[in-house]
Amino acid sequence: MRRSILFLAFILLGCGMIFSQVSRTLSPVMNIEGVFKNNYDGVAKGTPFVMQRIVKLKKAPVSGASREQAVIIVNGIQFGLPLDMLDVVELQPKDKNSFWQATQLTDDLIRYYEKKGYQEKLRKEQEQEADDYLRELEQAKMLYEDAAVEDYLQCMLLSIVPEQMAVFRNGLPQVRVLKSPSPDMLMLGNDCLLISTGMLTTLDTEEELYALMAREVAHYVLDHAIITVNKNIARAKRAQFWGAVANGVVAATEAYLTERYDYYEPGLIFATNDVIQALVNENIVNRMGLDYSDKQEREADEVAIRFINLMGKNKEALPSALTKVFGYYERTKDYAPLNGNGIYSTLANRLKKLGDFTPLEHDRIYLKKTCTVVSFEAGMMDYNKKYSESKYLAMKNIGNNMACSDDYLMVARYIMKQSNTPESNKECLSYLEKADAVAKVTNVNICKMKILLLFRENKQVEAVNLLREYQSLLDIMFRQPHSEEDGRWITEEYAWAEKLLDRTYIM
Repeated sequence: MRRSILFLAFILLGCGMIFSQVSRTLSPVMNIEGVFKNNYDGVAKGTPFVMQRIVKLKKAPVSGASREQAVIIVNGIQFGLPLDMLDVVELQPKDKNSFWQATQLTDDLIRYYEKKGYQEKLRKEQEQEADDYLRELEQAKMLYEDAAVEDYLQCMLLSIVPEQMAVFRNGLPQVRVLKSPSPDMLMLGNDCLLISTGMLTTLDTEEELYALMAREVAHYVLDHAIITVNKNIARAKRAQFWGAVANGVVAATEAYLTERYDYYEPGLIFATNDVIQALVNENIVNRMGLDYSDKQEREADEVAIRFINLMGKNKEALPSALTKVFGYYERTKDYAPLNGNGIYSTLANRLKKLGDFTPLEHDRIYLKKTCTVVSFEAGMMDYNKKYSESKYLAMKNIGNNMACSDDYLMVARYIMKQSNTPESNKECLSYLEKADAVAKVTNVNICKMKILLLFRENKQVEAVNLLREYQSLLDIMFRQPHSEEDGRWITEEYAWAEKLLDRTYIM
């Protein structure tokens, strides 16, 4: 008993001497539980502790020892544990904050910053790069605006990201949705998490999305982008780089304006393939340090799995989600991202390391929350003349009994593009009738497609009557408030109908 009292007195005296020497606090106040894995400095193996914060001493307490110390509570007493001795303890976080704090500590980030510096100038540059990127996306109308979808994603992100980390950082990430068919998720340098419409349509469950978000938060917490961008040596001046990107977008937009699209939904702005390629490519990813190394990608996988387990989620959600991402590129035969230096070049090997798993069943709550995104993506694929992909997406909603009028319309358009037989035309008409039945508002595209079907079947009189009805619908649209682009489309459609009427009377 006396020996224990003397030991505690010694510890108290030592702590008083150590913490009077604190020169700087390196972390906010934490509350990470753990146990000693080994006997250490009079503390027995298995002894529990709580880590409070990280400090830097004015000088090392012992020659050769680390000045960076973890302040821990052992049996109610403050104790200094050198950061280079963290391997003698096992951190056992109980919630999301302590998990991400422990992740930063075990990855030795604090000592990394003490050696390399926090690189405020580079961080500011990366923040400006991300701001420039978002500005280009906004100007090109590449951001999908849906308050309900954004709020759903933001709430999920808030359930993952820590309010406070072991390394000081301001603010919490915000979610934006990118109009792009490729399944992408990127955490930008201005703390904006970009999630593509393609990612939302590729996944089938909330837990899969949760797992991929946890991966991006792992990259964010471990500062992989800053570490990576240091290695990307060749960097044009910011204004020069983004100026070239903007020029590419302008050229792509001008090329699109020379084409006439036979399907158009007034008020809904789709993105063209050329604009998407100008703003979603490896050069931009590389510039912002998001071309993570194989080691960083595997680390993010491992951290995400541990986090998922801690939060009581399905640990098979991550391999299930990543397999669907991989499957997208195989299904669309877009192998470039999977090969060489592509953004998913390490994905096949990572999936092998994750091992066998059972794919997750469809989650109807998730599918309901994202069905509008699926419909939008189907329309965008049709707009870009990718009819097979449009039909694939529309059938996802139809198969899940969540289809809107446009989903049936997309399938009908696919059938018309692929075949012209009495059977296929009948099938096409059945989808158009379903589209009409569930339409909440008048859809002029349905009327137009019925006109084309009638001409296919040489039903001239019925076609003429429907053409006049089509013009009446266009007249109503034109009398309502509309944009300049919508007005141009309505005028062109009216002229098309008029010419078709003239030709029909001649015949």
